[in-house]
Amino acid sequence: MSKVAPTSSGAVPAAGTVVSEGAGQAAFQAQIAALTAMSAEATARSVELRTVTTNLQTIKKAADERVQ
Repeated sequence: MSKVAPTSSGAVPAAGTVVSEGAGQAAFQAQIAALTAMSAEATARSVELRTVTTNLQTIKKAADERVQ
């Protein structure tokens, strides 16, 4: 009969899981930060577009009134 040494399956996988979860959490937080930055940029562009559109509409109304 051959004797096989038992493996310690408790400590090493648990430590690896904690590290893996920590890395996953860090990656998730990085994605949230990137999404927040992109959202702020999109909001700024939207405000700028609305401002330009409003100004153009005002100029068009003034030009239409001058024509009449």
